[in-house]
Amino acid sequence: MGKIPITRSGYRRLIRELGHLRKVVRPEVLDDLCEARGYGVKIENQQYMAARERQLSLERKINDIEEKLARCEIVVGRKFFAKQVGFGTTVRIENLESGEVGNYQMVGPWESDVNDGKLSVESPVGRSVLGRGEGEEVLVFTPSGSRRYRIISVEI
Repeated sequence: MGKIPITRSGYRRLIRELGHLRKVVRPEVLDDLCEARGYGVKIENQQYMAARERQLSLERKINDIEEKLARCEIVVGRKFFAKQVGFGTTVRIENLESGEVGNYQMVGPWESDVNDGKLSVESPVGRSVLGRGEGEEVLVFTPSGSRRYRIISVEI
């Protein structure tokens, strides 16, 4: 698999989350597990079973973040000769059917959050607007049907 783009702030957020899970959450979960083991490691011990499930869930989450960090590539701002939508740029787009206007920063798939104004470059809208300039209209095919958008502005 190829490298997945991520911004510096997204990378730092993943590092902070991994550190918090390892240094704060993991010791708490292991203490709970040790306490529950004191009552016996049996299927009837619901406290042990719940603590074991929390520990397994935590380890899966830690492994997932470690895998993301290993596969990501920090993309630093680039110089553009023309104002085009690219990774890290902020784009203002208008939905031509509804008239809604939104500002979105183009980010990698692991840091996308449309409600926070971060649009993944791998989403249908993100793929459609990449490489386009101000004033261009794009047709986006989404699972809920096709939509038309106009790129109002691009900030680098």
